[in-house]
Amino acid sequence: MANVTGTYKSYDQVGKKEDIEDIIYDISPTLTPFTSSIGTSTASAVLHQWQEDELAAVGTNAVAEGADAGTASADTTTLKSAYTQIFSKVVQTSGTADVVEKYGRGSELQYQIAKKGKEMRRDIEHAFVGAGQAGGSGANDTGTDNADNSTVRTLTSAQDQIDSTTTSTAGANRTFTETLLLDTLQDVYEAGGDPNQIQVTPSHSLVVAGFAAASGRTRDIESGTKLVNAVDLYVSPFGECAVVPNRFLDANSCLVLDTEYWSRAVLRPMQTIVLAKTGDSDKRQMLTEQTLVCENSKASGLIGALTA
Repeated sequence: MANVTGTYKSYDQVGKKEDIEDIIYDISPTLTPFTSSIGTSTASAVLHQWQEDELAAVGTNAVAEGADAGTASADTTTLKSAYTQIFSKVVQTSGTADVVEKYGRGSELQYQIAKKGKEMRRDIEHAFVGAGQAGGSGANDTGTDNADNSTVRTLTSAQDQIDSTTTSTAGANRTFTETLLLDTLQDVYEAGGDPNQIQVTPSHSLVVAGFAAASGRTRDIESGTKLVNAVDLYVSPFGECAVVPNRFLDANSCLVLDTEYWSRAVLRPMQTIVLAKTGDSDKRQMLTEQTLVCENSKASGLIGALTA
């Protein structure tokens, strides 16, 4: 139907108010399951070190009556180490940007600081379980200071701190199976570990959920309209483990963890530093320095070389 001639329409209006909701929607994931599950300790140098030890293998222990005591045997401890890594984010806003009225936030500077803080927590989780870092001193090949900053000091990721005897890997990526999980749980148990958590990627959490549908198993269906298709506690012959999806976990790995033996050693806690004011702007640096510590490398297991 044609418009009535002379009708004043919204298209022609001047001075219309904007219709913007006074909230900012952001669903970027901020949960850090690994970092949240482990303890915190203190570092006092950029090279953080700790010791591991283990008992001798069991064996027949019988001596003749009246025999000499024999020769003593002593095993030294194993010294482990990891370098601290500096995490940093910078925020800078103009004076005008901070005071003009805005939707969804008051101070632009404080909003950006809060946002960058969340980003740093994600970056730390990524360094711990997603980056696959072997760790490094940040020095150049001659062992002296890296003057051009082309090499930075990095911590050692979790996958690179787990002992080879409790690691399952392969020459090519393979499907994540319950057999792989049980074999790794057994390896950790036989080494003396008591894992309490299995961290998996979102896609591998679907695989674990499928374990319950294996032939010969029964499932509990709650009354009503709720259908439960998840495994959040895996009970094996070697104990109970919580199953925890981690969005930041390396896509080709699964971690079998005894979280009691993991911690992050903090050299410099999270801080917001006021930087020198240059002109009409305010600048802040958010910074922390820390490393990841696997207090006993055989207390946890790794299933690597998985298809994503």
